[in-house]
Amino acid sequence: MVCHFELVLSLPRPAAHAWMVPRNENPRAWSDDELGAAFVEALSGAPRAARWATEDVSSADAACGSNTTITPCRDQNRNLAAARLRVQLETGPDGRRVSVTRHSCYSPALSVCEVSFSAPLPEFEAPLSEALAAAPHTLKPTLDAAGDLTALDAHAYTRDCWRWQMDDAVMVSVWFERDAITKDGEASFPFELRLTTPFEEDAADVARLALFKAANEVAAIVPAFPVLHSAREDISEDVSQEERDTSHNSTSRSTNHSTTLHAAPETHPARAAPIDLTDLSTPQAALIAIGGNLAAHWFGNDAGVRDAISVEFVHQFRVSQRRLKTALRIFPHWADEAWNTRIAPDLKWLGGILGEARDWDVFVDTTLPALAAADSDATRWNATRERANLSRLAARERVQAAVASTRYAQLALAWLEWLSALPSREAPAKDREQSLHAYAKKRVRKYYERLMSAPKLTTLDDEARHKERIHAKYLRYTLEFFESIASRKTRSECIKTLSRLQGVLGDGNDVAVALRYLEALDVEPYQAGFARGWTEAAKRYTAQEAEHLLRALREPKIRRGKAE
Repeated sequence: MVCHFELVLSLPRPAAHAWMVPRNENPRAWSDDELGAAFVEALSGAPRAARWATEDVSSADAACGSNTTITPCRDQNRNLAAARLRVQLETGPDGRRVSVTRHSCYSPALSVCEVSFSAPLPEFEAPLSEALAAAPHTLKPTLDAAGDLTALDAHAYTRDCWRWQMDDAVMVSVWFERDAITKDGEASFPFELRLTTPFEEDAADVARLALFKAANEVAAIVPAFPVLHSAREDISEDVSQEERDTSHNSTSRSTNHSTTLHAAPETHPARAAPIDLTDLSTPQAALIAIGGNLAAHWFGNDAGVRDAISVEFVHQFRVSQRRLKTALRIFPHWADEAWNTRIAPDLKWLGGILGEARDWDVFVDTTLPALAAADSDATRWNATRERANLSRLAARERVQAAVASTRYAQLALAWLEWLSALPSREAPAKDREQSLHAYAKKRVRKYYERLMSAPKLTTLDDEARHKERIHAKYLRYTLEFFESIASRKTRSECIKTLSRLQGVLGDGNDVAVALRYLEALDVEPYQAGFARGWTEAAKRYTAQEAEHLLRALREPKIRRGKAE
């Protein structure tokens, strides 16, 4: 069987409309047909692109050629989904055929697709069972258990395809997928680009790198952003959101072709999920598991920030970036040239924009209302809140523009490419012989001792207290990553105390930021004076409370074997 690597990019409609504006003299609302035609034109003009015709594609390929309609099929008892099989009906100028493919997760966003069976239907209206009767015996038990299949005509989609000739003689197929039927009054599926390339086990890295290189080139042409899985997977597999979340949050322990499901698109902000490291023995295996967890957190929020920005999406998206940076502090010897040149600089760029937006959100929604409530006349702050909200909205627009940019798309792809290399990468020499227990214990002790060596927090200035808050954050995130192999008291007491400590120090930092923002808003002298007094009192209180929490913090413990 032929194996293909597969990577899916989403083309969100809001980003598509923004992309169309400079391409047209009269900006307006464009129809899906107009957007689709513009994408086809742009991709067809790419230097590497060669348009496929149906007759160019062999029946053994993972998909069919251009101008083909794909109809997903589903069984009632979901045996196909359980076996990670997909059955689809392909309709083109030369007739219809049925294909059976098996999909598994290689790394976050990168799938392996095996074409298990493909055959033409003897007649256009022939039942699927006639073609599937010739399927290999290895598929027969699952297909028989699936019983009659339902063709989901309402979810059919069309494909256009280009050959993307890469270096090293690698050919990448770029499939543009869009709804075949306009659904009046219903939310349509997003436009998607599916990039595939065949590979042999001994040349998998070459194919993988070529696939990501092609994705970067595509993202520079059209507003395409990587996703952890296609939005269409839920239709053919009929997997509930609860099941998908549960499966994704579990840890893949394989460094080869894992069958862990990808994460589904989120309608609510995604939060950091627990990580199970109990059966892992090496730091590299732990980093792979942590990377998958971080990917779910990151890509569970980026679409919400880009397409329908809200306070909590921005907050969780920012937290995912901060957790990622902390992870590479915990595993510094894995930070290679790709990380240092292609990922870290753009994480800093994105973090700055997200941090500004988050600070304005906290200022407008929390700190400024508390400041006004402390005044004898809260209404005198209304005009200030209105001006602050304008600054908040401008910061949000900068975030949206950043997350809808080519720079962001290529940052996301660079990180996913870096993650995809971990399973086949040799561990750094310094850490190759260390057990996970010893490695985690050393890192936890380092951050704990650094935090506890702080002078009395009430004696520090704003900047120094902020640094201690960062140290508390590093220790907290480190313990959360290693929570499953920590002692019971560490899980029940230390992490909670650290969370409270980080929160209290964060409150103190928020009021310090508020004073700077008020000065930037050029408020009247009375408000400036009142704010200085209020913020000083708030900072003293938070410093005292944080000092109490810090000195009550017990030393965290990492256990050998399974956590008890």
